[in-house]
Amino acid sequence: MNLTDIAVECLQTMGLPHTRVPGMPVINLPVDSPAGKLNMYIHSHEAASRLFVYSRPQDLLVPPERIEEVALFLCRANYGLPLGNFEIDLNDGEFNFKNSVDVNQGALTAGMVQTLIVFSLECYARYLPGIQAVIDGQDAKSAIETIDGPTRIQIR
Repeated sequence: MNLTDIAVECLQTMGLPHTRVPGMPVINLPVDSPAGKLNMYIHSHEAASRLFVYSRPQDLLVPPERIEEVALFLCRANYGLPLGNFEIDLNDGEFNFKNSVDVNQGALTAGMVQTLIVFSLECYARYLPGIQAVIDGQDAKSAIETIDGPTRIQIR
C-alpha cells in the first residue's frame, strides 16, 4: 500500500470526508473545527517516503499591513512545538500549519497519519484566536502571552 492509500485508510477510520485530487498524490479534506473551518491537504512524496499535512483556515486573509506582526506571532507560537510548525508567505500573507513524517526504511501507519491530523487541529484550536487577534490589531507578544502565559525570559 502506498502512502496516499494509508492516509485514505486513516481518514476512513476517523470518519473524515475527503477527496483525492485527480492525478496528484494529494488528499483534500475540509474540516469544521472548534477554531473554525479549515482546509487540510495531505500530500505524499512517495519517492522520498514522506507524508505532509498542510492546514489553513478558510477565508481568513492577513492584510498586508499585518503580515509582519502575524509572522512574529507565528514564530512565537512555533517555539516549543514538538511536531510541525506554522509558516507564512511574507509576500501575500497566506499561512499554514505544516507537519510531516519521514518513513524512509520504515512503514507509515494509519496511527502516524492520525497523529499529524489531530496535532494540526489542536494547534489551530490553541493559536487561531491569537492569530485573529493579531490580524485585528493586537501586538504579537501580548497575543501569544494571552495563550501561553507571560514570557519568562527577559533579554536586557
